[in-house]
Amino acid sequence: MLHNYNVEVNNSNDLKDNIMLNCSMELSFLNNLFRENLILNSEHQEIKRKILKDYKLL
Repeated sequence: MLHNYNVEVNNSNDLKDNIMLNCSMELSFLNNLFRENLILNSEHQEIKRKILKDYKLL
């Protein structure tokens, strides 16, 4: 016998996951720039602080 189930999906965590993914990608890109000596340590620290602040993690 087939049952007709009503499934409700909660997508509230999707936005948070996307935000964390975006933040992680930005920080990764920033670290790559620093590792390749394309930015100075002071620039790296300032940009990192701004990224964390923008994502309300600081």
